Amino acid sequence: MDRNWVLALEQQTNLTISAGDVSALANAVRRGADLRLYMDAGTYEETLYFQQTYAGDGDAFAGLMSHHHSYMHRGQDIEQPYISIFKYDTSGAYSHVKWMMGNETLDESKAYPYGVYRWFVCDRWRLVYEHDAAGNRMRGDLEELKELVRRGRTVQVGIQQLFGLAEGTVDGPSHISFVTTMQPLIEDGHVLSNCDLVVVGAPRWPFSWADGLHVAMIRPSTSGEILCFLAEPGKLPFTRMIERRGMQWSVAEKA
Repeated sequence: MDRNWVLALEQQTNLTISAGDVSALANAVRRGADLRLYMDAGTYEETLYFQQTYAGDGDAFAGLMSHHHSYMHRGQDIEQPYISIFKYDTSGAYSHVKWMMGNETLDESKAYPYGVYRWFVCDRWRLVYEHDAAGNRMRGDLEELKELVRRGRTVQVGIQQLFGLAEGTVDGPSHISFVTTMQPLIEDGHVLSNCDLVVVGAPRWPFSWADGLHVAMIRPSTSGEILCFLAEPGKLPFTRMIERRGMQWSVAEKA
């Protein structure tokens, strides 16, 4: 485990690999490693911090930005901010939906020839407890997880088969999506957590937002239950659902 930010993969404009290895990067994301992407666009440079990750079989992985706050629209200043929802992978194309004021949405997905793509990971998470969708222990120690919550440790939840939540299905490619938490709780013998805003895509790989996109407010539990409110961008109100999934609960070994 490397608890520092390290360059895991570098791709040139034509997507050839100049450093690192895709499989090793996908494996790190599958372990729950934090993910960032640096890109050189010529007139500007940017590094994306992903609030959520997706890891499937083999080399399948993606970084998701669930609530990017944008201040310009198509190169022009705007009077009101809006939320952008992004998905990046190694294909050279990204999925981008803008959720504007007035409940309007725009799909601005496209391929863009950045000068370089540098993928960084911070493999700082230790798996403490894993359970199946029924809440049965698979590995780890629930009591240790509770004690770490009491000590103020940072918790992350990896949800199996998250994509498909809106449809109430676990069909589709095997995958896990790691989400950030903001409020872990101990209640009725279980650990629960109020999570950051979560993105739920279509149960397929590769996927784009055109295949289906929901944003969700969720509260997963070590019982296997997930209380969630889901909505398609631009199509409020939210729908309340209760689903069950297998999950991995990890703690950060570095702040």
